[in-house]
Amino acid sequence: MKLGLLTGILFISAISQGQIQHVPADHCGSDKAMENHYSQYPDQRSEDKKWSEINLEIVRSKSSSDCYVIPVVFHVYGDPQGGYPVNLTIIQGALDGVNDDFQALNADWNDVHNDFQSVRGAMPDVYFMLAQLDPNGNPTNGIVNHPVTAGYGNTNMNTEIAADAWDNYSYMNVYVMNDIYDNGVLNNSGISWYPNTFMSDNNTARVVYNGRYLGVNCDFEPEFASVLTHEFGHWLDLRHTFQGGCTMPNDLVGDTPACNYLVDFYTCHTSNTANSPLNCFSELINVENYMDYSCSDGCARMFTLGQNDRMYAALLHPARVTLHQDANLLATGILDPCDVNSGIQDEEIGGHLVAFPNPTASVLFIELPFDAPAVELFDLQGRSIQIKIEQFGDLRKADIDELIPGIYMLRSGNSIARIIVE
Repeated sequence: MKLGLLTGILFISAISQGQIQHVPADHCGSDKAMENHYSQYPDQRSEDKKWSEINLEIVRSKSSSDCYVIPVVFHVYGDPQGGYPVNLTIIQGALDGVNDDFQALNADWNDVHNDFQSVRGAMPDVYFMLAQLDPNGNPTNGIVNHPVTAGYGNTNMNTEIAADAWDNYSYMNVYVMNDIYDNGVLNNSGISWYPNTFMSDNNTARVVYNGRYLGVNCDFEPEFASVLTHEFGHWLDLRHTFQGGCTMPNDLVGDTPACNYLVDFYTCHTSNTANSPLNCFSELINVENYMDYSCSDGCARMFTLGQNDRMYAALLHPARVTLHQDANLLATGILDPCDVNSGIQDEEIGGHLVAFPNPTASVLFIELPFDAPAVELFDLQGRSIQIKIEQFGDLRKADIDELIPGIYMLRSGNSIARIIVE
């Protein structure tokens, strides 16, 4: 089955003398890209329509105990980009920001306009985490460095994109480059595609993003970092809130008021009780939505409940559903934080790694063969934690008394154990 491809593109440009400029009206190519794709694959138009119609039924079958952990690999094409670093610290910080936005942990979530407080959506069971094992089972930090390349926002680079990709059914692939379209323009921010089995089959499903706008690199406007959240929203089947303007069905979500940013260029609410900007039906526009272009003005704060439903359905799409399965998390070296939060305290997840006492507060003993790979410790976001480990008879002893209490992942080769530090 090949489900329809819709290209979600975000071209927020450009930064000039410290000011963020509005998006030119001809810079959003989503509709054109969609129509071009449908002209090549006409059968996918009806299949995409069918998916849109059934997705709410899928959401209604969702269990409250479900958890969706997505292994992510960042392919980095040159460091720095636009004069800014693109390394593990920057990337992890940007990914932390995305998780906070999806889980409604962003600091300004409670500052949403009064009219939209009741439709704010949160997805506390969705996590994007850097892969810890590569496709060959080798340790990784979830980042692959490549020579400087340009143009992965285009479709004529599919051969090169697929060659660099990690299996699309096991990893979410994010390509980070400064010149997204190989046209010499270095301030385009990103582009992403909706769930599509044709792309995943061919290893071209992706987000392409400019490293200049990763996390703290957005020093000119911190809120602009939520552009990455916007792209991840596209990857989970969200359209721009202004898609179609005032023409139904707009963005296919019922609780996002119609709007037309590319014509009206509206700005943020002046307060959480302001009665503007208004749309063509004299309704208040949800300018604080991540899927608007409000990031450029510094007011992106929320998804809606309807958008959450659409993304939950997308997580069950054939092109996405394999990513968050338990077997894939084990294969990519990721600890499922939802299992931990629900009280599951397995000492052993895979291989022959056994650690005790667990929970513990000061010392940890690790049982491993003498020829086993070195032991490493990571937090739930995949960040390496430095601890002292020494041989202790037939065991290894780890000194953890300085660790912050919480959940950690201990790994030796392909063996992973969940550790609780009190």
